[in-house]
Amino acid sequence: MTLAGALRRGREKLAGGASETPALDALVLLSSVSGRDKAGIFAHCEEELEPEKEASYEKMLRLRLDGEPVSYILNYKEFFGLGFYVDERVLVPRPDTEALVEAALDILRCAPPVFRIHDVCTGTGCIPLAIAAALEGKIPEKSALDEKERVSVHISASDISEEALEVFRLNCERILGRVLPHTRSTLLRGVQGGPFDMITANPPYLTQEETAAMKAGGWPEPALALDGGKDGLQIINRLIEEAPAFLREGGYLLVEGADSQGEAIRRALCSAGWQDVRTLQDLGGQRRVVTARRGP
Repeated sequence: MTLAGALRRGREKLAGGASETPALDALVLLSSVSGRDKAGIFAHCEEELEPEKEASYEKMLRLRLDGEPVSYILNYKEFFGLGFYVDERVLVPRPDTEALVEAALDILRCAPPVFRIHDVCTGTGCIPLAIAAALEGKIPEKSALDEKERVSVHISASDISEEALEVFRLNCERILGRVLPHTRSTLLRGVQGGPFDMITANPPYLTQEETAAMKAGGWPEPALALDGGKDGLQIINRLIEEAPAFLREGGYLLVEGADSQGEAIRRALCSAGWQDVRTLQDLGGQRRVVTARRGP
């Protein structure tokens, strides 16, 4: 079978199934199997796909038809220009979360020196590892800081799931060549190394109803990484309460939430005495990140 034939077969097989983007999914899977990038597949469309690679491709298509996300099939997801290992133990990083990393780097550029950063509900570690990689100049095409702007920053992470931390450690080695300090904890309980200058978090913020519906539909990501309680704000509100004890005066809290939750998160922060509360949009124009500074 040629690459063109394999791509056509994959597109037709996935059409009408679990995939909302059958052509793209077939292209990504075929690229992984063939060793050709997407442009290379079209440039060499008459190239024959070896039988063993064709068998692997067919297996991937069956998994996708069964509802397995492409990222889990390939155990790979790009985030902020970095390649992360992912599987069913962790939430797959979304491009929307890059807005939080950008916000953290903006603060590092503009605010007084930030030396200690902690990421809560870290999962794959995409947030702290993207920040660390940017500070170390490993992402020249993204938001890496200029040489003169880089500071020596101590970055740590925590997660309630030991399985998620196993993936975090793997990604640390993969991206940085070393493992960042980390703790298994429920939000900030038991976290050492503070007070911090910045706390970042992409906590679970779906409602219980939304999470239950997704899991009933066969969604493979862990419910622990999705379920934010009855209104989706339970964990975020607890973090808003806990964070001041772990931040220095003037330290920053950066939290991701859903567009519909932006105003509620802002009000909760203002009511709790946080200062300079700001809501930031992602590339899709959705309210995605709320930042605030701990007052005296």
